Amino acid sequence: MKKEMMNWAAKMMMQAHKDVSRYQAAMQQKKDMSPAEKNMLYGRYLKDMNEAI
Repeated sequence: MKKEMMNWAAKMMMQAHKDVSRYQAAMQQKKDMSPAEKNMLYGRYLKDMNEAI
């Protein structure tokens, strides 16, 4: 059971890292954004971040 939990946590961390990388790349491409557009990007790339934490 402990090993399964460790594997699950590792998968979640890898996915979170990929999502953060994509989000940061999108933020770099679009420098001048309104707060609403930033929230839309956050929702697009990091929607499961609160669940992962």
